[in-house]
Amino acid sequence: MAMLAGCMETMPRPEPAKPIACPQNFAPVCAAKGLQRRTFSNACLARAETYRVIRQQPCEGNTTQ
Repeated sequence: MAMLAGCMETMPRPEPAKPIACPQNFAPVCAAKGLQRRTFSNACLARAETYRVIRQQPCEGNTTQ
């Protein structure tokens, strides 16, 4: 007598992107993504756009978001 067993998928499913709520404080930072540098109003806004903060002041020659 043959017995059949069910197989369940064990691979993790990707979670939906979580919204990021940032404060509206003004503390400009210079952030980078690859070779691109950009000034953000604060570090939270930079991280929300997947940038890495590299300096706690505006980037030279850049506008603030």
